[in-house]
Amino acid sequence: MTPTPTANGRALIFDFDGLIVDSEQPDFQSWQEIYRAHGATLTLADWLAAVGYVNGFDPKLHLARRTGRSDFDWPALDARRRRHHAELMRLQPVLPGVFSLMQAGRAAGWKIGVASNSTRDWVEPGLARLGVRPLVDAVLARESVVRPKPAPDVYRAALRALVGESADPARSFAFEDSQPGVESARAAGLRVVVVPHALTLHQDLSAAHHRLTALTEFVMPD
Repeated sequence: MTPTPTANGRALIFDFDGLIVDSEQPDFQSWQEIYRAHGATLTLADWLAAVGYVNGFDPKLHLARRTGRSDFDWPALDARRRRHHAELMRLQPVLPGVFSLMQAGRAAGWKIGVASNSTRDWVEPGLARLGVRPLVDAVLARESVVRPKPAPDVYRAALRALVGESADPARSFAFEDSQPGVESARAAGLRVVVVPHALTLHQDLSAAHHRLTALTEFVMPD
């Protein structure tokens, strides 16, 4: 069901991966394990093109180039990597400040949204596992738009769903962790708060309006 746009025209819109939960490190680590098993190294410099982007980096093609091989049993390796990733993800809690900020926003009459480059079948179960799905009014995922971040489409779609077509986007906030996310939200006209982590500290996050070390530092405006 599409939520009724809020009367005050304001929303808090969260990225998912790396912002609500640290799924970026487990993804990187699960691929590093596959590389090590084949005598290769996956560095952070290699991986940065994957963080926050859709199809920004192809680890399979990269591994083939690193090893000079093309005979990998990818069905078996994919299954192995997914198991490892799932094991790592089970240990990941909701990141600090997410739950309390969503609660504070709802109490103050703001709509709460999630805008992600990941697919809905990844985001929705993740939100449910972390216990924050009941606080979220609308989830916009990769399938919701034609162009993923850094295009502004997913944030524009989230704003339409949450506060309506005529609301001023500058009255709403986007919370991001990566360069494509920051650029997407900024292009959509939102106020952008970035909370970088170890994998995004080296990305260009200068388009954000505010930079925090954790969401616990964010102060809800009046």
